[in-house]
Amino acid sequence: MKIYLIGFMGAGKTTIGRELARRIGAPFFDLDDLVETAEHFRKRERDILRSTHYLEDAVIATGGGTFTFEENIQFIQSEGFSIFLSAPYAVLRSRIGDKAAERPMFRDDVAAHDLYNTRLRFYKMCDITLEIREDESPLEIVERIVHQLPRGRARRTS
Repeated sequence: MKIYLIGFMGAGKTTIGRELARRIGAPFFDLDDLVETAEHFRKRERDILRSTHYLEDAVIATGGGTFTFEENIQFIQSEGFSIFLSAPYAVLRSRIGDKAAERPMFRDDVAAHDLYNTRLRFYKMCDITLEIREDESPLEIVERIVHQLPRGRARRTS
């Protein structure tokens, strides 16, 4: 089973993705890491997303904007199981904190909040929405995900 993690910057897609992959015994891929140096980011992101077609089992952390393009949404919905890691904007902003300078979209808080609100309608098209609570650990979040996966689809390794 391919599991695609969807959400805004700071939602924990990479951290939770690594732990979820370990938990179910599947490889982990982070699209942001794979396309970080690409000159034409969105086209490269789309191409790398398409390459996940050849994977049997994987956990894939998508970029924050990946699931906002119709062709990417259709691809993810046809290829695997999508999970929206939903957190209030204030929580995401606090997680980014001092790293905002490294995240161009967070340099202008009003623009970032507007972008967050614009993307929510796309994110809500995921197979499930998992509300992220500020006080829970990545392991607790992963356990909640595992319990919501379609039965018989997740291998348990621990």
